[in-house]
Amino acid sequence: MNLSQRKIFKGIYALLLGVLTGILTVLGQKYLPASLNSLANSGAIWLTPAFFMATATKKKLPAFILCAETLIVCVISYYWTESIVNQHTFVLEGFYFYLWLICAVIAGIIFGFGAYLYRQKSTYYHWGASLLPAVFFAEGFSEIIHLSEYMHMLPAVVGKIVLGLVLYFIIYKKAFYHRKSLISFCSYTVLGIIGYEFLFRLTT
Repeated sequence: MNLSQRKIFKGIYALLLGVLTGILTVLGQKYLPASLNSLANSGAIWLTPAFFMATATKKKLPAFILCAETLIVCVISYYWTESIVNQHTFVLEGFYFYLWLICAVIAGIIFGFGAYLYRQKSTYYHWGASLLPAVFFAEGFSEIIHLSEYMHMLPAVVGKIVLGLVLYFIIYKKAFYHRKSLISFCSYTVLGIIGYEFLFRLTT
């Protein structure tokens, strides 16, 4: 398989992964109990497959593209599946649709670059490795700040915080207390909380 064929197959995998994630999100929202519903509707959950999809390449630009493609397709397939499940016309318009598309592009660039750093195992490895633990922790912490809105989903809220910490310890193992690990994790957590707070204000 030559280089062009590998690029095409990676693009197809990103497309299929995005479709699957969007479909599973709608099904999770419909069938999961209320206490776990926010897991189906979690930005951190969406970012996880997109991040690892981006690690399929060694170069920066393809990592951006694969990550953003996965997330954009997640958004489109989510709204498509939701229209089928709730039996209404599928229309690519509306404030929320375009808001999540913009978020998909921005997150695709950030997490694509993080995936690139994570794969390189270079001096800046920790700036990629801390992304996923921090985004789970930040999302859960953001929901704690607005606990009155998420009280009915408290197990999922606490679960995100715990999962963020568990991922951090799994990734760094004995290096969890090192300065670079802690700085990158705490920095991303603060930025993540700010980002989630901004989205909360835009969507409520």
